[in-house]
Amino acid sequence: MNVGKVKLSKIRLTTAVALATGIGMVSTAHAQEAVQSSRAGTGVYEAVISAKDGHIYVTGAGSRAVPGGALYKINPSDLAIVDSISLKENPPFGIGINNKTNTVYTTNTRTNSVSAVDLTTGKLLATITNGADESHTREVLVDEGKNLVYISDVGDPSNIWVIDGKTNTYLHAIGNLGKTATGMSFLKGTDKIYVTVIGENAVYVVDVKSKQVEHKFPSGGEAPVNITSDGKHLFVANQKSGTITVLDGKGKLIKSIPTGAGAIGIAYDSIKQRIYSANRQTGTTSIIDAKTLAVVADVATGSHPNHVKIDPKTGEAFVINKTKGGRPVEGQPVVVDTNGDTITKIN
Repeated sequence: MNVGKVKLSKIRLTTAVALATGIGMVSTAHAQEAVQSSRAGTGVYEAVISAKDGHIYVTGAGSRAVPGGALYKINPSDLAIVDSISLKENPPFGIGINNKTNTVYTTNTRTNSVSAVDLTTGKLLATITNGADESHTREVLVDEGKNLVYISDVGDPSNIWVIDGKTNTYLHAIGNLGKTATGMSFLKGTDKIYVTVIGENAVYVVDVKSKQVEHKFPSGGEAPVNITSDGKHLFVANQKSGTITVLDGKGKLIKSIPTGAGAIGIAYDSIKQRIYSANRQTGTTSIIDAKTLAVVADVATGSHPNHVKIDPKTGEAFVINKTKGGRPVEGQPVVVDTNGDTITKIN
C-alpha cells in the first residue's frame, strides 16, 4: 500500500425542500444537506463500503495529465484519503465487494480485465480475463453467499462474465444480452439478474442456473444505464430521458420520476427508505421518497455526479463526482475543476 494522508477542503451545501400535505398545501421545510465534499483521487468513478473496516473504497482510473490507476481508501467521517492501493497496470472503473471475504473486484475497461484485491492486505490477488480479443468490462455484481462475481461485458451483443470468487478465475459467460448491457441487480434471491440494456431501452431477466435470458421488458425510459432494487421493486436510472423508473419484477411500470439530465447513478437506502439518483449533466443528486415516489430534494454535489453508495449501518449517502473532461490546449492555462474528482457526503 502507498500511504499518504491528504488535507482536503470541505464545503457545505444546503437545499431547502418544502414537503406538501395531502391537500397540496406547503406545511414544513426540511433541509437536505451535502454536509461535506472532499477530493477523492484522480479519475474517480465508483465506490464500495467495506463492512469489515467501515471505510469507503473509490476507484480512480487516472487522467490524461496524471496517468495511472488506484483504489483510494477514504475515512467516512471526514472524507480524508487515508491510504491507496496502486492499480496502475490496470486502471479501475467499476467496483463491487464481497464483504464475507473482504475482496473487491474492479472492472478495468481499458485493459478488458477484472482485478481482485484483498482489502485486508491491500494485495492484488488476481487479474482476470475471459480470453477474448475484445471485451468491455463495466459493472460488478457480487453474490456473497455463493462467492460468485458477475461482470457486465458491453457489446453487441453483450454478455455477463461469471467469476469464481474462491479461485478468482473466469468460469463462463452468459450471452445474447442485446446491445450495450450495463447495470445489473438482483431482486428476490440471487438466481435471476436484472440487466439494463441501453441499446434496446430494455431490462433483461437472466436465469443464472440455465445461463439463459428468461425474458425482457421495457425500462420505461431512454438509455437505461444502471439498476437497483429494494427487494420488491426495480429502480432504473435512464440517462437520456433523465428519469428514474420504478418497475415490478414482471416489468410493469409503476412510475416514471423526472430527476435531471444524465441520470446515471442509482442507490436505495433501506434505513430511510430513500432512492438516490446521481444526475451527471445537472451536477445534482435527487433524493426520492421510496414510499410516495416523490422527489424530496435535489442536492448539488459536484461537477458530474456518477455513483452513489449508501452506508448500510448509518444510511449516509456518498456521491462520487467525476471531473469535467476536455483535452488540455497548448498555450492555454490548465483549468482545475475543484468540484470534480470528489466525494460528497449527504446527511
